[in-house]
Amino acid sequence: MHMKIIIVSGYWNPIHIGHIAYLREAKKLGDYLIVIVNNDNQVKLKGSVPFMNEKERVEIVKAIRYVDEVILSDDIDKTVCYTIGIIKYCYFDDEVFFVKGGDRDINNIPEKDTCNRLNIKMIFGVGGGKTQSSSTLIKNSRRKRENN
Repeated sequence: MHMKIIIVSGYWNPIHIGHIAYLREAKKLGDYLIVIVNNDNQVKLKGSVPFMNEKERVEIVKAIRYVDEVILSDDIDKTVCYTIGIIKYCYFDDEVFFVKGGDRDINNIPEKDTCNRLNIKMIFGVGGGKTQSSSTLIKNSRRKRENN
């Protein structure tokens, strides 16, 4: 039986309500939802603050009911191209989709060429527009601590 495999990716650092909407809507698009969690090195490459380490982020995402599988990114750059390739290899006989949230489009995702080469369809705008930002949550938390 062929399945519709949905792949999403993110830092989930920290996870917020916008992420939940993204995962809920992504799950509705297929039979099996795989979430890639960017690794700690990628958080540093992005220039972000490692609010939670990769093991914590993986465990939190695993606990979300819409998620069928969580994979820690094995990439060494800021993309998830290598990890997407591994997933496609594992599900070579299935229809695979790479799904991004409302803050991404075809012009600003580095995985576009990998998806095209591997015949992975891309879907954008899932979960609505950007409702919250992890980096804003971190900044606000830091300000509150400094003011106390």
